[in-house]
Amino acid sequence: MASLLCICDQGYRASVEEQDDTVIWMAHMLQREDNTTVALLLRGSAVNYASRAQESVGVTFGDWTQEHPADFPRDLARFRDDGGRVLALASDLPRYGLTDADLVDGVTSVGDADVVGLVAEHDIVSFW
Repeated sequence: MASLLCICDQGYRASVEEQDDTVIWMAHMLQREDNTTVALLLRGSAVNYASRAQESVGVTFGDWTQEHPADFPRDLARFRDDGGRVLALASDLPRYGLTDADLVDGVTSVGDADVVGLVAEHDIVSFW
C-alpha cells in the first residue's frame, strides 16, 4: 500500500476561480485510489482551511460570477470520510488566531517535532 503525505503551506491559491483548493482536491482523488493512504498536513496560511467559522461567498469579475465558492470544511470532511487524515501544524494555529477548539471535526493538530515522523512514515511527500 502506497502512502502519501501532502503538505499544504499556501492557502487560498486559485481557490476563488477553481471552486476548491488544488491540494485538497488532489489529495482526495489520490485517497480514492486502491491501496493508497493519504495524509494532508495544513501549515502556514492553509491552517485556515480547517477553521469551522469560515464562510465562503461568491465573487464577481465583470459579467462572470462564481456562484459555487470553495467550502473547505466540507471538502476536508469529504476527504476524511473517504479515509484521509487531516492534520494542522499546531505552531501555525495561533499565528492565524486559531486554537484546537476552532478546528472542524476530525482535524488533528501536530507539533513541529511530529513532522519528521510524518515524513518518515510516508512513501511519498509532496510540498505545495
